[in-house]
Amino acid sequence: MSFEPQLPQWGLDDFKKHLDKLIEYHNWLKDTATKTGLISKKTDQFIWDEFIVHSLYFAKLLKKYKNLKECEIIDLGTGAGIPGIPISIVNKTNVSLVDNKQKRIYELERLVKILNLKNAIPKKKDANTILKDAKNSVIVMRCYVSTSNVLKLLEKKQFKENNLTIFVSSNSKSSDIFNKMFHVKQEKFFINKNNFRYIDVITDM
Repeated sequence: MSFEPQLPQWGLDDFKKHLDKLIEYHNWLKDTATKTGLISKKTDQFIWDEFIVHSLYFAKLLKKYKNLKECEIIDLGTGAGIPGIPISIVNKTNVSLVDNKQKRIYELERLVKILNLKNAIPKKKDANTILKDAKNSVIVMRCYVSTSNVLKLLEKKQFKENNLTIFVSSNSKSSDIFNKMFHVKQEKFFINKNNFRYIDVITDM
């Protein structure tokens, strides 16, 4: 079956000019990331929909919720650069690609050079430390930890003083989460013509 990388309607205006580089990243995921064990073997369409398009909606939400000139973007548990690499491709703000495995960091450093991304910065750090210490930052996470677990890690005073906004991939059930210290808004979007995905936006009350 032939594969044609398509952008959903919500992404055409913002991301069409970046399509060539997104396809280059897609090919790296399919080849290098699979061979080095950063991702398991997937179909071309799965890689495009779940890793590229899904990541692009994080980028769309970043523009909606934050003034990116005033903050750092941190991709926790980035693995093969998901969603951090697509985010860095389509905007100029610095994106820290954080993982605790040195092997992954080495591969991401090579990838950043291949794609000539000046604003993507691989960092070997512990995610829990980042959550405690980050200030004036946006944290993005795709399939690293659940929204409920993120909320358990945060304390209201620390969160409020540090001016954080956190975006977490989720499912429809997480829309029922109630927390007296934080506000969780669920964003629903088409990943392709037939399927929805969800991202939770966590902010201080």
